Amino acid sequence: MKVKLDRLILQMDDTELEQFCRQWVEHRSADYVEVKRFGGAGDKGRDVVGFCTDQRHDDNWDNYQCKQYRSKLGKAEGLLAVGKILYWASQGEFTSPRRFVFVAPKGLNSALLKLINKPASFKVELIAGWDTACATKIVQNKTIALEKEVLAAVEAFDYSTISFVDVDEMIADPAAKPLLFALFGNDPGDYPKGTVPLDVQAHEMVYMDALLGAYNDREKGKFGTHQDVFDDAGHGEDLKIHRLRFYEAEGFQKFYRDNTSPETIAQFRLGIRLGIHDTLKQAAADELARVEATMSRAGGLEPAGPLASYAYIPVKQGICHHLVNDGEISWKAPK
Repeated sequence: MKVKLDRLILQMDDTELEQFCRQWVEHRSADYVEVKRFGGAGDKGRDVVGFCTDQRHDDNWDNYQCKQYRSKLGKAEGLLAVGKILYWASQGEFTSPRRFVFVAPKGLNSALLKLINKPASFKVELIAGWDTACATKIVQNKTIALEKEVLAAVEAFDYSTISFVDVDEMIADPAAKPLLFALFGNDPGDYPKGTVPLDVQAHEMVYMDALLGAYNDREKGKFGTHQDVFDDAGHGEDLKIHRLRFYEAEGFQKFYRDNTSPETIAQFRLGIRLGIHDTLKQAAADELARVEATMSRAGGLEPAGPLASYAYIPVKQGICHHLVNDGEISWKAPK
């Protein structure tokens, strides 16, 4: 059954949304040395913060304002959120943020969206509406006048750095895929099929050398290089198929490592390794016979887990070559 991701996100409360946002931001940007959630009493307008350097609030940082409103985020709430941050920046609590992002699953109303799309107007509206939107709402039982350092912070801020993200953008963001999988078991979909480069690449050498050894074990040292095998009428096509399997498994692992988790891929590989274990131990006429028997066994395995429906025969067979490449198995007879 297809998971209704938008409904699940829209059902989150403020705390759950902030936690989700923190993890999403961690996956989303390599710009940050640290992502921290401040949401709660005393956050001074910060919900989730991405620090760009180890100087944290003394250097560039981005603010992600997360609120799960009953309806679309409105102009008054938007002005207050930005005003609060700039007030505390004016008091020396931190520098003004490099970027201000509204994380509003239900989106923004037309008035706030218009301000974000016209940054100069946002500034004018914040100054003009300060007494109503901000003055008595930033600090309890205190009226904050828009003057001196507060006015300077409001006037100096770059309002073009304000943006927003709604639920559709969050779901569509590739950086959210691992998080959606971990939280909701979201199906990441099929992987892009592998492309086999014309020339053997450096990262293929271990398994390709192992296959060269297997062909030579049968043909009594006939082949000096991989190209000799490719040129051979009896084995050339077979070696091309092995490379196809390797790249199918490479595309599979890369896609699902990015869109599920490294642990999911590790568990899948372990399942293949355990499934071929007994075949590798069995006596074989030569190394190539062991390769052939293992390919047959791997192709017939039925892995469990969330990736099972995408574990096509070439993928399962190609994982064997990755296991060789990573030194986890060998085609040589067990000692």
